Amino acid sequence: MGFILNKPLEINLTNILFNVNKKFKIFYGGPVSTDTLFCVHKSELNLKSSKEITKNLSYGFDLDEIILKTESGELDEKNIMFFLGYSGWSYKQLLNEIKENFWKINKGYSKNIFEKTQENLWNTLIKKMEGDSYIWSNAPENIQYN
Repeated sequence: MGFILNKPLEINLTNILFNVNKKFKIFYGGPVSTDTLFCVHKSELNLKSSKEITKNLSYGFDLDEIILKTESGELDEKNIMFFLGYSGWSYKQLLNEIKENFWKINKGYSKNIFEKTQENLWNTLIKKMEGDSYIWSNAPENIQYN
């Protein structure tokens, strides 16, 4: 499973959790379970019910803890992101796609996920990749617009 990082929605966390007053951006995480709220956060937060993805990044949450910590100011957009939906793959599908070079892997990005700007995120990251990836930095999201 994975999450799309640069597709903010027109709604915020207060539209989903009525007892939260902080207007965190909500992102379109992908086409699967778009009616379900997910989050990714810095591992150092040690939130209940979360699973470590990398040394720097964890996924999942306890709703009561999220409400309490957003209201207290412990959580902000510098350490947590919320998503509706996720992107998913069947068993070994993603591993096979990586082996076939369908994906470019940026291993160092997870520690900087909260320091980014959503605008031009794709362009910024693809320009840092080695090889012939640079050509994709100016490709439109919908290739038919090219």
